[in-house]
Amino acid sequence: MKDCEICGNEIPDSMMTCRFCGGRQESVPVRRARGRVRTVNLKLGIRGVDDGIVRLQCELERARSSGAAVLKVIHGWGSSGKGGSLKEACHAQLRREMRALRIADFIPGETYSDTSPRARDLARRHPDLKCSWHSDTLNYGMTLVEL
Repeated sequence: MKDCEICGNEIPDSMMTCRFCGGRQESVPVRRARGRVRTVNLKLGIRGVDDGIVRLQCELERARSSGAAVLKVIHGWGSSGKGGSLKEACHAQLRREMRALRIADFIPGETYSDTSPRARDLARRHPDLKCSWHSDTLNYGMTLVEL
């Protein structure tokens, strides 16, 4: 197994594209420090919003147990004009997680930018986020969760 060169999630050595973030891998595996920022694509392999929320809860627990500090959740944003329900449900679940003190904070991608004090503070606390700052800025299809 190797770590994805983009998101840091563990993938088989033979994979040339990460199943979590879709990032292309170099032919020579590059090992990175594990456990800081993990990425999960909730849209892959789910059958509906309820499945997505169950997967979100499982991935939050998996990230916690692996020692991750931040979970990047890819949920999409309903660009077809008739979606966005998974995103809304994720944000509602993350608010419940915060009230229960199971996560420290979450920042919706649409508010994640260098003009946001919360986003700048998160990136300062977790420098690994800076490698994807450009692609994550103002991204309506993802949310960053600080564990």
